[in-house]
Amino acid sequence: MNTPPRTLGLLAACLLAPLTVFTIGDGMGAGLRFPLVLYQDTVYGTSIIPLWREISYVTSGLIGGRSALAILLWTLGTLLLIAAACLLVVRWYEEGQRPVALLIAGAGAAFLASCVAQYGPLFHGPAGWCVPVGVPLVFAAAWFVWRGEDGEEEAEEDGEDENPSSDIF
Repeated sequence: MNTPPRTLGLLAACLLAPLTVFTIGDGMGAGLRFPLVLYQDTVYGTSIIPLWREISYVTSGLIGGRSALAILLWTLGTLLLIAAACLLVVRWYEEGQRPVALLIAGAGAAFLASCVAQYGPLFHGPAGWCVPVGVPLVFAAAWFVWRGEDGEEEAEEDGEDENPSSDIF
């Protein structure tokens, strides 16, 4: 059985864990990308860039093309994770957390699409390379939430079959 505190802990882990490790170009820099923050160390210095700053770079036109698309997809994934946490809190006492699982899986797909948009389908290209190390954690969290409901349904079905009938004795 899946409890809301356990699921909320998984969502917090997804929001705090580094989801990708990347290099920029031909070794110009490297970094970690968290859902809410980008940490990069380049030849120009070390930067910690929050997601809202990256969005402002895209909206002002400072970043464009594939990089802008990657940032927008990453933002979508982060918003889906936050929406999953909010939906979990709203539906805390209700049965059925499958919509939460779908939001988490959508976030994982958006994070993966962001990596593909920036670096290509093999996660390697002229922009550098990336390893989506934390994205499997997001998909595992979605599976855990989805599977938790299957376990509840199986337990209810098994519980009906195991109850002995009073007619036998």
